[in-house]
Amino acid sequence: MRKTIALGIAATFLSGGLAVAAQQGAAAKKLLLNNPPSGNTKIVYLSKNTTGTVQGNPITNGASFNVVIGGDGSQCMTMPASGWSAIGTQGFKYKDPSLANGPVKVALIKATPSGNFLLKVITKGNTVVPGNPTTTNYGTNFTINSGDEYCASTGTATPTKNTPAKFLVKNDTGTLCTATACSSPSGAFLEVAAAF
Repeated sequence: MRKTIALGIAATFLSGGLAVAAQQGAAAKKLLLNNPPSGNTKIVYLSKNTTGTVQGNPITNGASFNVVIGGDGSQCMTMPASGWSAIGTQGFKYKDPSLANGPVKVALIKATPSGNFLLKVITKGNTVVPGNPTTTNYGTNFTINSGDEYCASTGTATPTKNTPAKFLVKNDTGTLCTATACSSPSGAFLEVAAAF
């Protein structure tokens, strides 16, 4: 019983409390889907704003990243707890250079005391690729399991590249969660609940 309570307290402290998970806007400063003839696919997603907060703890619970590109496909990518580490008290970073856990190579989420929020994901060898060209909307959903969802979607920006080899949008404004969170998150909250 003590172990269960300790896990619950740790999970509560690290996640910032017992608040219900929320959706935060994380519009794409840059979203690149690259599908060159060599087959070395890549995604670069970057969001910057002054309103985002880090809610949740991927070191305990892991995280996921879902990308939906028009009617051309989607891919849900997991980032297990074992790949995460803290960036002081500002946030977390994920590294998997050998891609042992899937296509996410690097991820970072942090909020500085001065109010700058940064979310970044870089993948390699992903299966979701641009359309021919992409004719409908895109969406991304970065979720800290047992924490918040951070979403980007088609806004007012026009893609600067939209070919079968490359989809690139910069400085977009869309913040709706048009891409859903990946299913079956797991972590300390679920383990604590199961222990009761």
